Amino acid sequence: MDSEALLEALLRGYKEGALRDFFARFSNYAPASGGEGKSSWSLLEDPKWGNMPILWGLLRDPDWGDMPILVRPVDDADRHRVAFKELGERLAKDNFYGGVVLLHDPRGNYRLGYIELLYRGRRKPRPFGRSVLVRKEAPNKTARQRLKILVQKAARFEPLTLEALREALSVDAVTEAFYREFVRVFEEILVPGVRGVPEERKRDFVLAFVARTFFVAFVAKRGWLGSREDFLPWLFSRYGQEGARGAGNFYHDWLKPLFFQAFRAPPGRKPNAFAHLPPDVREIYSHAPYLNGELFREKGELDLPEAFLTDEAVSKFYEFLFAYNFTVEENTAYEVDLELNPEFLGLILERLVNSVGVEGRASELGAHYTPRTEVDLICRLALAERLHREGLPLEKAYALLGGDAEELSQEERQKARLLLLDAKVLDPAVGSGAFLVGMLQVLEEALDLLGEPKTLERKKRILQNLHGVDVLSWAVWMAELRLWLAYFLELPEEEKNSSAPLLPSLGLKVVRGDSVVQVVGTHAVPTRLDLDRKLLQDKKVKQAMDALLEAKEGYFHNRGVTERKVRERERAFLLTVLDKKYGTGQGSLGLDGVRSRVDAYLEEERRVLEEILQREDRPFLYLVDFAEILVGRGGFDIVVGNPPYVRQEEIQDPTGQRGAEDYKALLREEAWRDVKGLLPQKDAEAFPQPPGRADLYVYFYARTLALLNPKGVHAFVVSNSWLDVQYGAWLQRIFLELAPLRYVIENRVKRSFRADVNTVITVAHAPQPGKKVPGDWPVLFVAVKRPFEEVDLVQELLEAQMEVRHADDA
Repeated sequence: MDSEALLEALLRGYKEGALRDFFARFSNYAPASGGEGKSSWSLLEDPKWGNMPILWGLLRDPDWGDMPILVRPVDDADRHRVAFKELGERLAKDNFYGGVVLLHDPRGNYRLGYIELLYRGRRKPRPFGRSVLVRKEAPNKTARQRLKILVQKAARFEPLTLEALREALSVDAVTEAFYREFVRVFEEILVPGVRGVPEERKRDFVLAFVARTFFVAFVAKRGWLGSREDFLPWLFSRYGQEGARGAGNFYHDWLKPLFFQAFRAPPGRKPNAFAHLPPDVREIYSHAPYLNGELFREKGELDLPEAFLTDEAVSKFYEFLFAYNFTVEENTAYEVDLELNPEFLGLILERLVNSVGVEGRASELGAHYTPRTEVDLICRLALAERLHREGLPLEKAYALLGGDAEELSQEERQKARLLLLDAKVLDPAVGSGAFLVGMLQVLEEALDLLGEPKTLERKKRILQNLHGVDVLSWAVWMAELRLWLAYFLELPEEEKNSSAPLLPSLGLKVVRGDSVVQVVGTHAVPTRLDLDRKLLQDKKVKQAMDALLEAKEGYFHNRGVTERKVRERERAFLLTVLDKKYGTGQGSLGLDGVRSRVDAYLEEERRVLEEILQREDRPFLYLVDFAEILVGRGGFDIVVGNPPYVRQEEIQDPTGQRGAEDYKALLREEAWRDVKGLLPQKDAEAFPQPPGRADLYVYFYARTLALLNPKGVHAFVVSNSWLDVQYGAWLQRIFLELAPLRYVIENRVKRSFRADVNTVITVAHAPQPGKKVPGDWPVLFVAVKRPFEEVDLVQELLEAQMEVRHADDA
């Protein structure tokens, strides 16, 4: 058959003849010996394989050696990612540098991909794979685009090399193609299709619609909406069959009940809001799983009674979106899917927000995607440093986060396990949740190595320790969505009929707010209180703390505790702490950073804070919203993130409440106050204010370093502009005097999505209040000239640290 016919045959699902024909057309293909080339690969005979891989042939390469083509039947080609990791480990054991993998299931779906072994100086090479899913009788748009490249190479009788596979299964290429089309649909179809919403909020309305659509598509992917993976396209088709098409009837009459009612109550106990729908649709809505979270609550400023999308806009959007395959699994350090997964959609939304703008803003938001390899590295380094700071030997902490727990004693394993399960993590500019998801993945991998049972309760416990803040509502929704999906994926099938909400309530963990300006009215609110740790042992303080923790636990686990009850417990806890520390005139609360000696002024200061605590409309405040951490624990264990890239001349108040100059003045005042609060008293007043030309990320450093507990670890990826001697002098001084830097890591390889911003990763220890950094503190400056995927930086940095230690000992 010709190339076009071959491509169409490949896209119709798993057909052994067509796939064998496909591989045979490459110039370096050699069929396996024995029989008809279907001999089992004896090297892979392993008890854990229920279905043995079959060796179809080899792809010859005189320079690198042969790559086997391995075919294996699986239960579900969509969700059998673990096979890639296991096959990769076996390929490494048998000294292959890579292989082609084909997984197929009984439904006729198959996954085609490759595995390469990344030899990065490790004792064990790390397997890494990319793959694309072909679903029988599905549109398979991504598969069509990527397989076409390979079919064309085969038609020219070219060799099928690892480089050719990288090109064909390129995530960057898939992302760029999807993004270009997505922006066109967003701007030319969806935004013009909005009715009943003010012009300046139309993009926000569309973004909420898109986020909800994604979530419903992921729920449907599990078969939890009438056992239909194509639920939304089917629903629109069903709507058309009813002859109900009109000016927005689908959104009003079919989607709004789905979004705001079907997911808001237990199956079989939904509100009587579906009577107008056909019986088959009504049945699905009535038995939809009981979800919870901000995404499916009506937003007063967006979800107006008269707001809707036209049928034409919805139809064209569905036609575009559902030409692609969805998968609910996040990409991992071992395997990357080319389907629409939560990470991919988060990337798209971050780029969209920064290019077309939402919530009335665009370029000044500075929200940017962080490549997953960088997220993974930052999370590993932060956790390794955290374990070391708590007493685990440096080499063992780094080995564990590098994937090896063999050298840890039982006592060390137990200590590491407890520390990892208890690590309180913050991303102060959460974006689409990349760092929180990355931290979840790395923590789970490390706990697996330590032998901690892999359960839903373990995942819940980790989720309970992850915190994020962002000024944009879309970011909070997307971060919640990704964390929920990580949990949702593991739910057993019988849970879909649960009478309790399926998902933990993250509304008090991932919150909307301004991380760097904490002001109520004209009063600046401190991010923490300088407390004697003995105060927290006071009986009344402990009782108030326990009551707060109990309320937050109940809210998270959906035990009937309301947000109002949590707020009451927060206020009670803080007021109890203030009573014990200050009484009614024992010292300043520090609201303006100046210690007052006038009792009347102290009374006024206290009154202001009490008033703030009572306000229902107060903004997000670290001191209040995360009181159990900042007061109860002395701060977060780890802060990670990618703060916004916004130059000083573009900085605006993200809430729109203040003019640019007033907002920048507040930024400088709060950063100065945070830094002075960490210095010895004799040095505090001499420390200069931030310069007026500081970019926004500088203020994120000042704020978040102050949010750490004394054994905490800080890890950011930011612009490298602060390394300039004059431009970055203020931040450099913070590191030299307050926050001991461990690493400054610069990647000199061109990055795909922010080629105009040169970035560095910084890893620092928390400041020690009242103490300065030793003058001989060593800092490692690292320039990486290869992609992070090709370098084992965790191991390299450990070796560098050990060299520094040996040099000091000598």
